[in-house]
Amino acid sequence: MKINKQKLTTTVLLAIFIAFIPLGAAAPIEDSENATVEAAKGWLGVEFVHGANNTSAIDCSHLVYQVYSQVGAKDIFFQKVPEMKNNTNYVNTTSPAPGDVIFWQKDVSQNGKMYWLATHVGIYIGNNQFIDPSFDTENVTTENITGVYKEGMPYFARWSHS
Repeated sequence: MKINKQKLTTTVLLAIFIAFIPLGAAAPIEDSENATVEAAKGWLGVEFVHGANNTSAIDCSHLVYQVYSQVGAKDIFFQKVPEMKNNTNYVNTTSPAPGDVIFWQKDVSQNGKMYWLATHVGIYIGNNQFIDPSFDTENVTTENITGVYKEGMPYFARWSHS
């Protein structure tokens, strides 16, 4: 059997070229998660002040707004925690990803009706850890999701990146 060296060389080079093409769907998601986590970590140590929104003091909803604005989230605008929860996409609590928003919510009774009220928000960074603008520590810190806010349940959500 005769082998055409030119065809063989072309085939081998084409195979090598194809092997090194990145898979386009996975990379942007991972990059967005990493960018969100890194942007959130940039706020560590900043003082927590309810209602504040600047580089020397910030609260939980402003932190999430600032981080997601920085990484190019689609349709992001400042909202208070309950409204923010209603304008994100729910993520199953068994499969959160770094960069997801984490809310705490609790049962509230109003006019004889029970409903869930989101009361706090942070940014999940993986391994049960989240970036937390905290009343307890009075600054932005990293906390374990199982060690804080035992009143209420965590709820994960996600914004789309542009």
